[in-house]
Order: sequence, then structure tokens, then C-alpha cells
Amino acid sequence: MILSLPIKSSLFRLMTSGCRDCARYVCLVNISFLCAVPLAYGQTESGIQFSGFATLGVSSENKDDLGFLRDGTQSKDPSRNTSFFPDSTIGGQLSFAFADDWRATSQLVYRDRPRYKLDESLELAFLGYRPTSGLDIRLGRVAVDMFQLSDFRRVDYANLWVRPPTEVYGWILPVSIDGGDVAYGFSKDTGFWRFKLQYGDSKPILEFPDGSELVEANFNDFVAATLTFDVDVWRVRVSYSQATPSASPLAFLGTLYDVGDLVTGPVGEEATALADAFSDASGAKVRYSQASLGYDDGDWIIDTEFTYITTTGAIIPTGTAGYLSAGRRMGAFTPYAFYSRFFTDQELYESNVDWSQSGFEVLRDAAIASLNGVQIEQHTQALGVRWDIATKVAFKAQWEQTHIEAGKFAAWAHTNDRASSSTTVNLFSFAVNLVF
Repeated sequence: MILSLPIKSSLFRLMTSGCRDCARYVCLVNISFLCAVPLAYGQTESGIQFSGFATLGVSSENKDDLGFLRDGTQSKDPSRNTSFFPDSTIGGQLSFAFADDWRATSQLVYRDRPRYKLDESLELAFLGYRPTSGLDIRLGRVAVDMFQLSDFRRVDYANLWVRPPTEVYGWILPVSIDGGDVAYGFSKDTGFWRFKLQYGDSKPILEFPDGSELVEANFNDFVAATLTFDVDVWRVRVSYSQATPSASPLAFLGTLYDVGDLVTGPVGEEATALADAFSDASGAKVRYSQASLGYDDGDWIIDTEFTYITTTGAIIPTGTAGYLSAGRRMGAFTPYAFYSRFFTDQELYESNVDWSQSGFEVLRDAAIASLNGVQIEQHTQALGVRWDIATKVAFKAQWEQTHIEAGKFAAWAHTNDRASSSTTVNLFSFAVNLVF
């Protein structure tokens, strides 16, 4: 069952009045706090915990005009075939527990990005408070809790595969939000229940599919509600989230309106319609529903997850995505296989108007490429093996074959011309994961 009842963001906003401003302040002071508080308490070891994770990965695909992306927040280079960039990462987390019920946590992650700034590399920075058993409150920059692997999306050692299936996880743009969340967990009979509410904002930095231009995106009024249930070898999770996305204005938007005003007839009408499509996207809502089921008896590891994405007009991927994965532990080795797919519910925009005499064909093509450039329609079959070399160290090898439908290449770095025809890509990946 997929939870799909909308949540009034104003309801949670009342609970977290001033949450965003406070969250940004917490992000700025968090690292200083972690350094200063231990000195104030006269502690140097007992309340401080440092942990980290790292992956050295290499991937190689067989298409010279496509660039593989682990997710949409990475740098985009269509000519990149073999690379360490998509999967290689290193992160460190510093946490300090004080006054019994309080904890300050910061996490810094170095990975492939369109640009590198300290604030954007600081993926977690929050103050946590546990007033009573089972109740946790966090304020600051917290991980987005949209899907099954949200809490350890960056920690590849915790996952069976080289990376989570890109059909489900590759297009999730917010990694963390500036805001807060409240979670409550309790045991009943033989199971454990946990409910979480989140609210905040996110500002991911993206690139055009060909890497030619940066886009500063915003996910405002992000709200998420999550329910998980663990019993014996099973885990069930359902969630609903929504946000109001926006982006920095595209360079051609004003020109489209000018053409609409100055050129009469079908060309002017289509120019205005295209411009309106971009303008109307500002303030539109996007809604995500998710359901997952996991099984792990110590030998077999089986996971399946489905998501459904809708929007009232935002220019983002929409449709249904999911995967089914199975692995079998055999001592230190775990062979596995998965199948994943993204079904879009969007149709490609096609112009039936002759712009050849207007002199603005390039403008029209750029606008249509931007509208169609968010669409995903692909499916992947994969085989791989995980080898747990030592405690906290794993090696993984994985082969994926992905078929991409024409015009729906948003999960890959590509040029507009390349997206016009369908293709099948073979991707080989190798990675060493560790935690410390």
C-alpha cells in the first residue's frame, strides 16, 4: 500500500515556527559548538564520537556520448566513460553528547559536485534532544527522510549494491534539509514502530544535462511523514512527502515572452505558451509517495521499493519507479541481482509550428529541450557480488544493462541531440567501501 494522503504543510509549520531561520543558524554554529562544548565541560573523550565512511569506486560504460550519473546533483559530462567520480566519496561525522539528553552532530562529505563550497559539503549539522525514551527532536540540517535508504544513502558499506538503483534514487535531489524533525518509536508485542515528521527547505545545485550551465534549485516547505515497522526478519516502510520546488530563472525565459509579444500568429502563441510553462512551474507542488518491504534472515536479503511522483506543474521527473533486489550470503561473499524501472507519466513536448522564418528556432529548441530534459523512462537489470574482505571493509563488482527510451535521458549526462534516439547501455562498476 502506498500512503498518498496530502499533508497540510501549515500544520507542521505551526509546530516549527521559525524553524528554517533557526536551522540555518544551527548549521553555522554547529562545528564551533562541537569544538567548544567539550572544553566547557572539561571532557576530551567520553562525550565525543567520531566516525566516517569512504568509497573508492570506478565505473565504465560503453557509450561515448553519455555520461553515467549516480544522482542528479553530480557534475555532468557526456563524454565521460570511465571515471572515479560518480561513486567515490569520503565523509566524516563528529558527534558530542552532553547534558544527558542532548547531542550535537555534524557530517562533512566530499564527493563529486557541480561546485565545491563548505556549506554544500556540510550535509548534516543539527542539535538533537531526547526528552523521554523513544522521542527524538532534531533542529538544524538533517537528512531527507523520503525513501528506505535515506538515513545511510551516502554510506555504501551499509548497502548490498555498489549504489542504490538509480531509477529510484538517482533523481532524488534533496539530500538534506534546513529545518527539523520529530520522531517517536516504541515496541509493541514483537515489533517496533517508528513515526517521523520533517519540515524544512533544501537548495541543491544542479547542472544542465550537458554540463553547460549551473542551476540553483530550491525545495521550499518540504514536509515528510514516515511510518516504519520492524518485526523479526521483516521491515515495512511507508512515507509521504511534498515540496514546492523552484529554480533560478533560465536565460531564455524573458526572450520567449518578448517573442510572444512581438511575433504574431502561431509562433508568438507557442513562444508565450512555452514561457508560461516555465513560469507556472514556480510555486507548483511536487508530491512523493513511497512503500518498501525488506527481508533479511541472515542468509537471504530481499528488498523491494516503489515510489509514485506527481506534480501540479513543476518541471521535474514524474511517474512510478521501483526495484526488486535479492542477495544470498555465502560466507564472505554475497551474490545479488536486481531489476529496477522508471515509468514516466509525461509526454514529450513536440512543436507543430514552423519557426523557420522567425529566426528563433534555436530559442524554441532550447526551451523544448529544457521541458523534455527532466523526463526519465528506463529499466535496468543487474548482477553483482559483494565480498566482505575484513571487518568494516567490502569489495563490490557490478554489471548493469540499462535501456533508455528516446527523449527520456534525464538520469544521464547527455547532449540534446543524443536524447533523440533510444539506446542500451552496459555499465561495469567496482568499489571498495569502508567505515571507520
